[in-house]
Amino acid sequence: MPELPVPDLDDLRFQPMVDAAKRALPSRSPSWTDHNVSDPGVTLLEACAGRVDALVYRANRMTPEQRSRLLALMGIMPMAAVPCRIVVRFAASGAERDVPAGTGLTAARDRPLVLRTTAPVRVPADRPATVEAVEWPETVTEDLGTSDGTPGQRFAPSRRPWSPAAPAPDPAPSPVIEVRVGDRVWPAVDSFAGADRETPCYWWDDAVGEVVFGPLVPFADGERQLGAVPPPEAPVRVAYAACRGARDAVSPGTELVGDTPPAVVEKVVAPGRDAEDWRQALERAALGLAPPRRAVTAADHERILTEQAFTVARALVLDSVRPEDPRVLVGLCPPARPETVTACAVAVHDPDVAVHYFIDADGNVAHRQVVLETGLEPPGEAEDDPPGFAAKRLDAVLELRGDVPRLWFSGDLCAWTGDPRPNKIADEFPGLPDPFHTGVDAVAALAHGDDSDDNSDSGSEYEVFFFRDDSFYHRRFTYENGRLRPSPGRGVRSLISESFPHLSPHCARKPDAVVTVNGVFSFLKDARTESTLWLPEDAALRVLLVPHLPADPTTPLSDADLDVTDAMLAEAGALLDGARLLGDRLHVTRPDYRPFAAHTRIRSWAYTPQSVEEAKAAAGRALYRYFHPVCGGPAGSGWPWGRRVHASDVLAALETVPEVRTVLDASVVSDRHGPVVEVPDNGLVLLTDCVIDVTD
Repeated sequence: MPELPVPDLDDLRFQPMVDAAKRALPSRSPSWTDHNVSDPGVTLLEACAGRVDALVYRANRMTPEQRSRLLALMGIMPMAAVPCRIVVRFAASGAERDVPAGTGLTAARDRPLVLRTTAPVRVPADRPATVEAVEWPETVTEDLGTSDGTPGQRFAPSRRPWSPAAPAPDPAPSPVIEVRVGDRVWPAVDSFAGADRETPCYWWDDAVGEVVFGPLVPFADGERQLGAVPPPEAPVRVAYAACRGARDAVSPGTELVGDTPPAVVEKVVAPGRDAEDWRQALERAALGLAPPRRAVTAADHERILTEQAFTVARALVLDSVRPEDPRVLVGLCPPARPETVTACAVAVHDPDVAVHYFIDADGNVAHRQVVLETGLEPPGEAEDDPPGFAAKRLDAVLELRGDVPRLWFSGDLCAWTGDPRPNKIADEFPGLPDPFHTGVDAVAALAHGDDSDDNSDSGSEYEVFFFRDDSFYHRRFTYENGRLRPSPGRGVRSLISESFPHLSPHCARKPDAVVTVNGVFSFLKDARTESTLWLPEDAALRVLLVPHLPADPTTPLSDADLDVTDAMLAEAGALLDGARLLGDRLHVTRPDYRPFAAHTRIRSWAYTPQSVEEAKAAAGRALYRYFHPVCGGPAGSGWPWGRRVHASDVLAALETVPEVRTVLDASVVSDRHGPVVEVPDNGLVLLTDCVIDVTD
């Protein structure tokens, strides 16, 4: 009898790990030149390698079940098989035909492969038409085993179910079609919280990919069974939909059969991909790629939607956005202000003037008043001098309105304009953390609600921000009777770099002053001023969806074409809800489309009426295609998110049009009156009109 093979449980040994670490040192740490065993750093490398050597031996002794549980805790799960996406070309059949979305097409073979179109298409009588199609998952029926009669049993299908197989207005709690225990179908539940011990139900653990039956849960008054337990020896059977992956992939030229005009595969957009095993999933995680069933970053959410959403053509997920107008107001930049300031006063409501405070040559606090928009000195005089206790040192000043007192900060003291004596910051703001009791770098505020017409300002609510070093504390206050009173709730302390993500490291630590203008924060540090938006700790991720659109429009897209349908909302919610981290909130909506018109003057190759009309039509088609949300842009994959439009983009769109001889002039016009069309980070452009003049 040959000996049974013995697995090598120590396939990553001590010395190769130490050698690999030493080889990586010159590129990662060039200043580290002593790689001998006497170097303390090499001693640390050897200690880590010895520990990893022991851990690898222990990890290789795991059973598959133990490994699966540990990987699931880490959020590393093998990816399900991914369907293929193709472009179908329908041949002209002599009569105009409409092919609705979802039309089935079959590739004839031993195991027929079913595809469905993703968008409606009209096939003209005299020329072909194309549309994208996606593989339709097949139904799998599988015996999972028999029940042992214990609570909390788990059963894993051999293949990962594809979820969702079809979007629905009310997403199902499970991607599984049916779970049958014995001869009875058990329904799925979102959780076992509302189930008693007699309720037959199951829960789908999407992170692990398992069918879970009712657990025995400890409560204060004793253990309680939530959900019925399958009886002993009862067979458990499951039916679900799954994709085939790359085993039965189609190739260009494959004929497709369906109740449509003759069809053939023109192009394979994305070939099907086989399901992963645990080694491939672990390898992908080790390379820094996020697991598909755990969405940690905004890019993870986008990947899940791109790979698995049938109804979505494009998606963008944003955790923060930049100000729509990135330009800093003139009055907040040198030379309108001094290069170094110690504080700045800008009214939260109706900001018009900025007062910059700085230390003059005599060591006193001086000020300069400028108009925000122009940087010029405003007419008239104002009482902007700090009170006596802040005449030599002024840390911050807060101005809510131009007609109400300012709040001045110096050291551990603060006072409202007109107060005879300053108060301790800790006494004026009870609950403020200790580090902010003295020496704050800046204080700013945001108004809640639109109360700009309220001249009294009594009862107005503000979110007040205290900045010190690299962190800040914010809390909601109510302004009443010349004081800021804490509103119900609690304050939050955060890092400046995390809550203002687009700031440079220079301005994210010890800012000289911080002011808000129309909801935009401006950080002043030395001679630099940067504008950004605040990202609250509980801010929702913005999920922007673009539906499938005609690939070659000859007319402007309507608002209804771009709307996010209920099916898209349901599918995106079903995909992301199980993948998002606990505490993440998602806000699914459409992009911020910025409409504009393109004006151009061109020359044609001929000036007969027919040639002129052909040149106009060709130029119009090229422009609508170039600025298309799905297939436009320089790369042909859709106009880039947040990219502004210049007149040069119109020239680029018309450069390759054969019917156009020369472009004499081009411009873009939007409702914002500028030479360019500004687009925010969460926006796309929308060409609504083309004015094309053909001249000789």
